[in-house]
Amino acid sequence: MKALILAEWERLFKRKLTWIVLAMAPAGLLVAASYLQKQNGQLSPDLPEYTFTGNFAVLGLSEMLFTVFNALLLVFITLMITEEYRTGQLRMVMIRARSLGELVTAKVLVILGFLFLFFIIYFLSSYLIGFFFFDNQANYAVFYHNELFSFKEGLIYNLEFYGLSYITTVAIGAVLVFIAVVSKTTTAAIGGGVGFLLFSFSYPYMLKVFSGFIDQVTFAKFFFTSIPMIQHEGITTMIAEKPQFVLWNLGVMGFYILFFSTLTFLTLRKKETFL
Repeated sequence: MKALILAEWERLFKRKLTWIVLAMAPAGLLVAASYLQKQNGQLSPDLPEYTFTGNFAVLGLSEMLFTVFNALLLVFITLMITEEYRTGQLRMVMIRARSLGELVTAKVLVILGFLFLFFIIYFLSSYLIGFFFFDNQANYAVFYHNELFSFKEGLIYNLEFYGLSYITTVAIGAVLVFIAVVSKTTTAAIGGGVGFLLFSFSYPYMLKVFSGFIDQVTFAKFFFTSIPMIQHEGITTMIAEKPQFVLWNLGVMGFYILFFSTLTFLTLRKKETFL
């Protein structure tokens, strides 16, 4: 299995798309920095939305996480699973006494490893770019915290934010892998993934129609059954001064990972051939 994972890792970095995506980390942050610089001109420095070197890592990620990151994850999973099977690349490896389950497991682990690497590069690049674009304020405001944060406290906060962000992408990835496994074409895999993401974006806001009929806590729990909504709003509430919905959100993410991983496993066990 170790040799298979290493082989998949090498194959991943032979793709031009892989290097393009890695280059997109600093490129995307430069775009975000330019936008946030302009936004600073319209904000008071005592607001948590005001960007300094210390909080740029979070502000530069928050909007990208539930859009760009999920889209990149969908593309990689589709290319490495559905597309490779459709073109016969997976079948060639299966001829060499490798089961389909082993192949998909190796690919998923490689994708998660690459995603982890991308988060690291994004995090380090955010500090490097942040030092050039923004003031290195000694203390600054953070969402849902009354006390100002020092640079060191902000670093710990940022690491917590990135750690939870990574878990949310693993949860999204579990769903997208299942969709890729059951899809017969690349188009179906992309369409199914986009459909899932759009549904996850839209139904929490549709639920707001019923917000007047249920209490706020119950509504928030329904709202945070959507992983993109946890990415967009839930993470900051989880690491607030008074954390909220921590167990609920972790439970939702755990459910997505376990449930869809189990479905993928059963699908692979049931079929001798893929798709």
